[in-house]
Amino acid sequence: MNRILNLLLLTVAVLLLPGCCFNHHREWRVWSPATPKESKALLRKTDPPPTAQTAFDGRWIGRWTSNRHHKPFSSEMESGELRCVFTKIDPYRYRANFRAEWMLGASDYLAELYGQQRGGTLRLKGESVVNPIFGGKYRYEGTVTANHFKVSYDSSYDAGTFEMRKLP
Repeated sequence: MNRILNLLLLTVAVLLLPGCCFNHHREWRVWSPATPKESKALLRKTDPPPTAQTAFDGRWIGRWTSNRHHKPFSSEMESGELRCVFTKIDPYRYRANFRAEWMLGASDYLAELYGQQRGGTLRLKGESVVNPIFGGKYRYEGTVTANHFKVSYDSSYDAGTFEMRKLP
């Protein structure tokens, strides 16, 4: 019953906040490569993406997987598509703009993560606060290399992993 109420509240929040995803979509497009001139795309992107400060900056795509929740009527763990625009803020702080898709829709949120680089690996740790409906405070810990992003997350509502690969 509690899960049904949470899903109902989540659905209402998604319906009441239709503009919430524009920030992620805009940033995702800014970091995407320019559309080739020979393309017949209706909306062409002519500007190149920003210059990355590190090998970790840019667009990432993969999946999130819950360790606490199962898909309805299944023993399989809940999971969904995950996108992220990851950028360096200063020598120790990074900004992760996530978009997570789930059963009834999608949600976007920002996380400020603290990182320490050793060789080609960046170790990350941080927290972000989201709407209490979605779990309140999330804690993150993991590693990023030039091609692989794996972070564990934990909140009062859920815990699991983000696993992504870098896009060109």
